[in-house]
Amino acid sequence: MIHLHQVQKYYHDNLILYIPELKLDKGIYWIYGLNGSGKTTFLKILAGMIPFVGDAHINQLSLKKNGVEYRKLISFAEAEPVYPSYITGRDLVLFYQDIRKASQQQTDRLIAFSGLHAQLENPIGTYSSGMAKRLSLLLAFIGNPAWILLDEPLATLDTEAVHALPELINEYRQQYGTSFIFSSHQPFLSAALSIDKNFTITDNTIQPIP
Repeated sequence: MIHLHQVQKYYHDNLILYIPELKLDKGIYWIYGLNGSGKTTFLKILAGMIPFVGDAHINQLSLKKNGVEYRKLISFAEAEPVYPSYITGRDLVLFYQDIRKASQQQTDRLIAFSGLHAQLENPIGTYSSGMAKRLSLLLAFIGNPAWILLDEPLATLDTEAVHALPELINEYRQQYGTSFIFSSHQPFLSAALSIDKNFTITDNTIQPIP
């Protein structure tokens, strides 16, 4: 379970996000919101990537007190991923595979999903935005995180990848018990996924959609 308590995020003394309390059991969650509403800020708080007031817990493990162990349980794919241009996709895949103790079978499955076989040997600086997005999703799924956070996962993906992603999410949910939170301001293939609850970020806070 994810538990946020008294979370506040400010930018130049202006309140960006305020979440008095939020508890999410295992499942799949979809967050709606306009551009600039705070979706990315919310996910980065959960991922432990930016400072904030308050605390976040995963299964009683505090981000503020046990940051390293907390971050081992969560994976994050950014909306517009940026990687060092001079390293290859293969370099990053091998790095993630090593630190997350992932099997070669799982890594090969994810490479197949990404469709980046030939491109992995090339520097990431040669990748299109769609290829970089596929790589970010590949990396997010490596290992066995308890939670995977996907920020605008459909952005710049082609039709084939858009249809393959719900299948991969369902596979991880069933095989590993992985939970997901993804944000989007565009329709997702909701018919292909069983969404446990939808949320919206409005007026600097997150609220369930009835």
